[in-house]
Amino acid sequence: MKTKLLPILLTLALVQSPIWSKEQGFMSDAAAVRLSFSGSPKTPLKGTSTELGFSQWTLITPLFYKKGDAWSFAAGLRYEATDVNFSDPSLLNENWLQSIDFPFLLMKEQSEKLNWMLLFNPTIAGDYESIDADTFNYLTILGARYRTSETFQWFFGAVHTTGYDDNLFLPAIGFYWAPSERYDLLFAGPYLRYKYSITDSLDFILGGRFSGSKWNTRADYGERDFRLKAYRTSATFQWDIHEKHALLASFGLEFAREVEIKASDGVLMLEKDLENAPYFELGYRFRF
Repeated sequence: MKTKLLPILLTLALVQSPIWSKEQGFMSDAAAVRLSFSGSPKTPLKGTSTELGFSQWTLITPLFYKKGDAWSFAAGLRYEATDVNFSDPSLLNENWLQSIDFPFLLMKEQSEKLNWMLLFNPTIAGDYESIDADTFNYLTILGARYRTSETFQWFFGAVHTTGYDDNLFLPAIGFYWAPSERYDLLFAGPYLRYKYSITDSLDFILGGRFSGSKWNTRADYGERDFRLKAYRTSATFQWDIHEKHALLASFGLEFAREVEIKASDGVLMLEKDLENAPYFELGYRFRF
C-alpha cells in the first residue's frame, strides 16, 4: 500500500495548529502541557506470520510565544517514546524508539482577513544509539489563512517533508466552519474533525487523519530505517475538570496501515500492509 493522499495529511500540520483558528486562541489552547498514553495491539503483517504492535508516551509543551502588532512567533517541543513489539528480530531488533520535535512557527497578519504562516519542524527520531544525518527529518509548511466571515475560513499552503516520505512536496487546502458556539467542522482532504460541545466543560470530537513516524535504528545487523503509516479514525471525549485541567479519552480504528524497513544503503527490505487494528489514547492537559 502506498499513501497517495498525503497532500492533505499535510494540511494536518497546518490546520491542526490552534493559532490558525484564532490568534487569541493560541495562548489558551497551545499554551498547555499535554501528556498522553496511546497504543494499538499486535496485528499480523498481511500474508505473513509476523506481528507488530506498539504503545506510546507523548509529551507536548510550548517553549516560547511572542505576539507583536503584525508578526507572531512561537516554538514548542514534542517528545514521543514508542515501545515497539515486532515479532521478527532479524528484520528489526528494537523495543524502545524515541523522537523529539522542535516546531517553530512564524505568522504575519496581513489584514483582518488574511494571515501568512511559515512552520518549520525538525525531528530527531531513532533508537538514539547514534545520532547522525539519517536521524533527522523535517517538515516545512508555507501557508495562508483567508477569513471570509466570522464563521468560515479557507486555508491554503504547500508542504515539504522528509518524515512521512523521503522527499515529498505537495499542495494543501482546507476550510474551517463554525456556524455555532456549540459545534464546528474542520476539513482538509483526508483530515477531518467535527467538534460538538455537549456542555461548557465536555466536548465530543470525531476525527480522521493520517498517522505515521520514521525512525533510524542500529543493531547487530547494521543500520535500518523503520517507518509506520496508517489512517486513524477516532471518537474523543474531552472533559475540562477545572479551568486549567482537562482529561481526554480517545478510541478508534487504524486502517490502510503499512510498515516499511530499509537498509542503510536504501535497499527496501520490507514493505507490507498491516491488518486493521483498534487504537486508544488517554491524556491529561494542563493549561497555563
